[in-house]
Amino acid sequence: MGDDASSGGDAHDAKNARVVDADTTPTEEPTSQRTLEDALEECLTIETRAFDDGFDEGVVDGRALGVEEGKELGFRKGFELAEEVGYYAGCVAVWKECAARDGGFGERVDRLIANFDRALEESALGNPLDEGILDRVESLRGKFKTLVALLGMRAEYSPADSALGFSF
Repeated sequence: MGDDASSGGDAHDAKNARVVDADTTPTEEPTSQRTLEDALEECLTIETRAFDDGFDEGVVDGRALGVEEGKELGFRKGFELAEEVGYYAGCVAVWKECAARDGGFGERVDRLIANFDRALEESALGNPLDEGILDRVESLRGKFKTLVALLGMRAEYSPADSALGFSF
């Protein structure tokens, strides 16, 4: 019986050992189960990671495209401003020539033409980083309208005039 008792005791100890092993098994997951959970977690977060990666790529591409579009727009608008100021300079040249041939338009108008000519020379369109250029062109527009009204003309700068295809 002693053997049975010892055998029973060993069996009981072995059973207890299995219970102990069974108790520690849930906290210590097998490697295959851990990789399966990692794979499932990765599947669940793949959309978020793809969205974040796409967003980051879009920001980089958007900045590059924005710089290119900004250069193009700046070039186009700068050309339009220079074209407008050139139109005003051409009008002043014609008015000055007419005043020289006909004896002038009157003291006030001749003085305004000279002031407008000086303002055109001082407008300095050569510096593309000058932030005050728009204010000066707006001032030139107002002075031009005043001169046109005093001369009794109906001239106004229109970008469509340059689209007629004239070449000098």
